[in-house]
Amino acid sequence: MDAWNAQREKPRIYLKPGELCLSKRPVVVTTVLGSCVSATFCHQATGLAAICHALQPQCPNSAHCMEGCGVRYRYAVCAIQAMTRQMTARGVRPREIEVKLFGGAALIGASRPETAATSMGRQNVEAAMETIHDCGLVLKVMDVGGSFGRKIIFDTATGEVLMKRLRRSDGPGQSS
Repeated sequence: MDAWNAQREKPRIYLKPGELCLSKRPVVVTTVLGSCVSATFCHQATGLAAICHALQPQCPNSAHCMEGCGVRYRYAVCAIQAMTRQMTARGVRPREIEVKLFGGAALIGASRPETAATSMGRQNVEAAMETIHDCGLVLKVMDVGGSFGRKIIFDTATGEVLMKRLRRSDGPGQSS
């Protein structure tokens, strides 16, 4: 059975902005990113996997952003810290987690270097990378930046991420 057929048999989840998914059972998670970032975590030995869809770099109330905060997964720093805590609470060491990072496009004003350098996408990527490092995680793969969105499909059983770059003309009814 090839990878595509195996994916079709697994439950599917669509991850919306500001959400996080942690799973031990095999599922296929799909999300679409613009300036947002998604980090995927996979620990093959335990079957644990996680993915987030963060809209902004850091919570303005980060000193008070704990487990009870209803919007913590909107922020790259909070979401990555939460995924790390949830996996380490289950006995996984940070260095054993396969981490991948996607997104962070500069969709507005990307043709001007000064705008792209300070874009929300760039800020999201920088916050995510700094948090990954601060949590003792090792980034294995990343596809970030640019001026295009991305659709990602994450297979929690294998850690594989399929990614499609989205052009501005891509949309409902469009094919490539």
